[in-house]
Amino acid sequence: MFNKYFLINRLVGNLIKKEFQVLTSEGCFDIAAKKDFLMLIKALTNVDGLNKDQAMSLRAISYFLSAYPFVVSVKTNRETLSNQIIYSRFQLPVVTPNMFESIIEKEEVSLVRSAKGKHSVMIDADALREKRESMQLSLKEFSEIIGISKKALYEIENKRVNPSFDTVNKIESVIETDLKDNYELEKAVPTHLNPKSTFQGKISKEFRRIGIDNSPVCSAPFEIIGKEKFSLITGLSKSEIKIKREASEVSRLSSMFSSRSMFVTKKLKEKSIDGVPIVLESELSEIDSSKELNKLLEEKA
Repeated sequence: MFNKYFLINRLVGNLIKKEFQVLTSEGCFDIAAKKDFLMLIKALTNVDGLNKDQAMSLRAISYFLSAYPFVVSVKTNRETLSNQIIYSRFQLPVVTPNMFESIIEKEEVSLVRSAKGKHSVMIDADALREKRESMQLSLKEFSEIIGISKKALYEIENKRVNPSFDTVNKIESVIETDLKDNYELEKAVPTHLNPKSTFQGKISKEFRRIGIDNSPVCSAPFEIIGKEKFSLITGLSKSEIKIKREASEVSRLSSMFSSRSMFVTKKLKEKSIDGVPIVLESELSEIDSSKELNKLLEEKA
């Protein structure tokens, strides 16, 4: 029987077999995996346990790191997830462990999506139209053969709607051609979140002032993710104890992400902890550009 611990171990084991560099974490993502590209993976036995804050933070972090986000799960409150379907939650792809393994194995995976309880298939609509015309069948004639309306077939051929799984199977059996598109990795859509605290909002605003596009995040080992010419993960804390507890993980993630990292605090004597620069809020307010910030981080590291 699946539990989260077993699921994470299974995913990590398979990623290592495929020679991915792997780090585990807690919060909006459980696994960071890097090879030729970066993936951030949230593992849940029940995907209905994914809350909006976690999902939006996963999206934001993936967007700023140019990473591919995944939610890997086994079931919902109502059903077991299919190994043939790519589901969606908060615009994040949700797949089963078997589907995920097929993706990292670079196997051909048909792009069958599920949204609001309906399954649709991405197909090569141009190939469908060309095959129908080569068979000298009109829209009306072909639609009658496969059992859908002429309008529905027109919408499919003009890429306005994606057909259902059953409809695609009927079409493919008639034209004797495989139309299903294969799944390709998708990066996260642009995502910017609202701050959860006054301090988070203030530092996010300072970053924007000096030219660093960024977003506050939650349920992560850091509170702000940003990018200019370099990506930047930033932890926020008024507590030296909290920084020392989190610095090691932030340092490891920064290395995997090939990003800069820093902590912003109100008062702390150390210049860095575990290689992560410590920047005072007062220092940040005196910086006028991302170039200056980068120089300061290099000096402190």
